[in-house]
Parts: sequence; structure tokens; C-alpha cells
Amino acid sequence: MNAAVQKKTMWTSIGRMFAGALVGGIATFLFLEFVGERFMDLDNGAVMLTVMAGLVYALIGLSVAFGLLAPRAGARFLNVEDADELREEGPKLKIAAAASVLMGAFLLVLGLSSSGSLGRELALILLALCLVGSIVLRFIGRTRTDELTRQISLESSALTLQLALLAAAAWAALAQLDYVEWISPLGLLSGFALLQLFAVFVICARKGLLLR
Repeated sequence: MNAAVQKKTMWTSIGRMFAGALVGGIATFLFLEFVGERFMDLDNGAVMLTVMAGLVYALIGLSVAFGLLAPRAGARFLNVEDADELREEGPKLKIAAAASVLMGAFLLVLGLSSSGSLGRELALILLALCLVGSIVLRFIGRTRTDELTRQISLESSALTLQLALLAAAAWAALAQLDYVEWISPLGLLSGFALLQLFAVFVICARKGLLLR
């Protein structure tokens, strides 16, 4: 029975991942079709990477927010046991969802501002609001996170730094020898953002949190 339950749980998690990938793919296509091509320089690799990173963070935050608003439906596509767990984790997840959306918005505004679609003043105001909001959420979240969440944050931050140093060393060596071009600040920031997200998933997988 335990083996059967574990197998069912594994397939449920895989189904959720595929469903999330499908929704993310559709949302990305629609965004690029109706917003990206008109207001962003998608031929620029750094801008494209920034847009992708921003969409990933925004979609993750919005998915969690939707799950909190409708716990029964959210329990079907989020990695939780049931709707009651969503309600119990609500205070912590609200902050995480808001922080993820703000990060996504910050990156998307950077992508929009790179082509001049947004005025410099408006872009600066929006970016400042995202940063201030993230800082405020950071301080609020410190009192609402448990020991496991803090440990995941510390370990993922350490892993992100290690991966970033390796990537930067390899890129710097190739750029110094004229095999590749130096990466732009925009590409560097979006790369760090994606590395952080990757590190969180790796740490959660190590702790067995991706499968219920």
C-alpha cells in the first residue's frame, strides 16, 4: 500500500509540474505576442533573459496567490496536502507570493525600460516601489517564517553564490580571451535571479519537499 501511495503521489507531482509548465508556456506566448514584440527589444539576449526571469517569478507568485484565494482549487495544483494546509500556511505564503510578484514586476519593468517604452522617470518610480516593497516584505517575513524555511533560504543563498561564482569565472575567462562578449548588467541580474530560483528548487528537492 505504501508503495502504491508513493507512486500515486509521484505521478500527481509530475502532473502538477507539467500543468504548471503548460500554463507558463501559454502565458509566456501571450505576453510576448501582445506585449513583448511591441514594447521590448527581444532581439537583445539580455532583455529576453530578463523578460523570461520576470515572467517566471510573476507567474509563480500569481499561482500561489490564486491558490490562497481559492484553497480547494489551489490544493490541486500547488504542492500541498490539502486546502487546510494552504489556509494554515497562508500568512507565510502571502508574503512569499507578494515578494515573487514584486521581483517579477521589477525584472519586467527593466525589460520594458531598456527599449525606452517607459519614460525614465516612470521606470525609476516603478523600480523603486518594487524594491521598497520587497524590503518591507523581507522584514515582515522574518517574524512569520519557521526554522525549515529559514534553513532553505540560507542554503539556497549559499548555493546561488557558489553557482554564480563558477559561472562568472567561466564567463570572465572566455570573455577575456575574446571567445564571448562581456555580459551586460541586465543579463547579470536576471541570471542571478534565475540561479536563485534554481537553487531553491535544488535545496527543496534535497529535503524531499517536492514530493508529498
